[in-house]
Amino acid sequence: MKVLNLERIAAIAADPARRTAAVPDAPADLSLPFIPEDQTHLYYTPGYAALTRAQKIRYNQLFALRVNEYIMMLERDFVDPVLKALRRRAQQQGSAALRHALEGMLAEEERHYQAFVALNRRCAPRDYERVEAQFMRLRPYERAVLRAMHAGARWLPFALWIIVAMEESSIALATSMVRHGEGALGPLEPGFVAVHREHAKDEARHIHIDVHLVRACLATLPAAWRLLNASLFTAFMRDMISPKAKGTSARVVRRLVAEFPELASRASELIASLVALKDHEKFQRSLFNRKLTPLAFALYDDEPALANLGKVLKAYERPAAA
Repeated sequence: MKVLNLERIAAIAADPARRTAAVPDAPADLSLPFIPEDQTHLYYTPGYAALTRAQKIRYNQLFALRVNEYIMMLERDFVDPVLKALRRRAQQQGSAALRHALEGMLAEEERHYQAFVALNRRCAPRDYERVEAQFMRLRPYERAVLRAMHAGARWLPFALWIIVAMEESSIALATSMVRHGEGALGPLEPGFVAVHREHAKDEARHIHIDVHLVRACLATLPAAWRLLNASLFTAFMRDMISPKAKGTSARVVRRLVAEFPELASRASELIASLVALKDHEKFQRSLFNRKLTPLAFALYDDEPALANLGKVLKAYERPAAA
């Protein structure tokens, strides 16, 4: 695993060309898709092919807004509170340079959050006029889990394994968007692509800071605590990769049906096909794999307590012992 040292990370962060820049505020072109089709969930279901072109484009746009909300949730509910809770631990087990990198990362994540809020408001001003999220609504027990995770971050920093995978995924998404070209639904909306491209610049550094944090805060825990963290991480990932009938992906479909009433008779079928994706090999492998999330998988390789992770993440195969 090739990881940038903290001095190199600081040098890259000092280069304006390699930091996330603001994207000019301009109305979105709603005739265009926002993200590649294979980055959406319905794409992997049998019912997707039967949608009209207009329905596919609108579904694509709605799902892309949900993706932005997901990134916002990661940065506001995971990265920010967890990293703030781990600052002292990082300095004790790491170095002053790690704490400095962490402080810069926290400031950048707040700017990212605001950039995605602004992007969603440009794309759907009425939907986001008074709220920052319409699909990502955490249930009470999920908020309780987050509070417990934040409070116990000193001994339960398993969220770091989640954060590095999700940040690598966001880079992979941006890369896919930039390389997309002329897809089946046409070119992607330029302003949407620009925000994700810029976001990836900071994330390319952040994932290396994440690895330093894992080494300082997770790898140094006693074996019993690492085993507990591994169990909690595995349970969280199993839940995250399984679309649910009342989950965020299903909310996108219900919104699509509300806009295209002719789909009402197929709503149950479409949502059932989403739920079935928990056992869909191609879909599951598209979420996390060694090509898209190499640093995350390398970290999992290094942790003996995650030896059975492949039972949950279908694309994860433990390397053979040397």
